[in-house]
Amino acid sequence: MKFGRVALLLAAATALQFFVGGSRHRAAWPIDCFLIATAVVARGGNSVRAVLAGGAVGFLEDALNHDLLGMNAFAKAGLGYLLAIFSVRVVFAGAWAVAAAIAASSLANDAIVAGLASLLLAEPVVLFSREALWRAAATGATGGALEAARRFPWREWWERRQLRRLR
Repeated sequence: MKFGRVALLLAAATALQFFVGGSRHRAAWPIDCFLIATAVVARGGNSVRAVLAGGAVGFLEDALNHDLLGMNAFAKAGLGYLLAIFSVRVVFAGAWAVAAAIAASSLANDAIVAGLASLLLAEPVVLFSREALWRAAATGATGGALEAARRFPWREWWERRQLRRLR
């Protein structure tokens, strides 16, 4: 993935998180835009870009949502590396595997951030809460839908649709 596309993807994830994250309807479909952006960059298989993108979006997430900078950056950089390693296997397995991988990554991100918050801020560790499970399911479903949309043969579908309209 080229640098311009990565920058555009990070800007789009930041804008979505900034504008949708503060909405009172956020609990209806609480996706982690930054994790999806990290997974999209990691899909290319380049672990260096995935780690850098994950660290950048994690730092932006910390700047928007948290008091201590670096916890999400560390978590998303590590998850970007793991997703880049497994990207070839997951992408060829299909949209369901991508959804499962992103959902598991969302739960792992929550666990890493909770562990770091426990160590650095002396906060209690809360894992696998109802909100965390719903966020993982929503993020995984969104990532799977995006992967299915990416693999769908849009050009052939449009040509068939145009042919049907001409008849």
